[in-house]
Amino acid sequence: MSPTAAGLLTIDCGNSTLDCFRHADGARLVLPAGAVDRTALRQLVAHPAVRSAYACTVVSDGLRELELLLAARGAPLRVAGRDFTYPLRLDYLTPATLGADRWVGAYAAFVRHGRAIVVDCGTATTVNLVEACGTFRGGAIGPGLRAFVAGLAAVTPALPTPDLDADPELPPRSSQAAVDCGVVLGWCGLVERLVAGTLAAAAGPAHVVVTGGNATRLLRHARLRAQHVPDLVHQGLLALAEQVACGS
Repeated sequence: MSPTAAGLLTIDCGNSTLDCFRHADGARLVLPAGAVDRTALRQLVAHPAVRSAYACTVVSDGLRELELLLAARGAPLRVAGRDFTYPLRLDYLTPATLGADRWVGAYAAFVRHGRAIVVDCGTATTVNLVEACGTFRGGAIGPGLRAFVAGLAAVTPALPTPDLDADPELPPRSSQAAVDCGVVLGWCGLVERLVAGTLAAAAGPAHVVVTGGNATRLLRHARLRAQHVPDLVHQGLLALAEQVACGS
């Protein structure tokens, strides 16, 4: 383990969860957004190995509690998009509106694989492309799996709630099976189409990496050849921290 990793805490603050990883001992704390357990956070940060923190967030004040705790122990918090940015080229027309979690995950995939397509199955579903030279070329943002569920419930309240862990059958022979199939396989189909289109737009063959809370559901049902990396954003933040430590 590098000296940087041994003293590092990385944080991925999303719309649904606050996900923290202490690299010294592999401790990971995932809390629901908006229901921060201050005692658990205090215990995580108080570990003597924690000397600095790198984070990305899509929530404007999502890191407030952590920043106060880290400041109290003299551990600086560096935030993607505020204190550091993508180290290579961004081929993106509106970089000011680009979520840092997208390029942090893409950078992690690039460091490991070179040209890659990153599918993040979170609150939203994103499919991003990073080229072999490290250029981030952007990618699609679509509804996450639970957004499919919420959208269907909003406009068709008489239908049953989909079971996201069901084994979809074709053709479905009950209303419950019908919504299970339509939501789960419909979402998988959306991702498959976006990945296929992104592969066609890439400058060459690309490695497909899947991350996020619904990644296992995607890999269970979708027709994708992909690698599951649950801690992709944490890997990207570590790679960026090590790059800064090296002075590059």
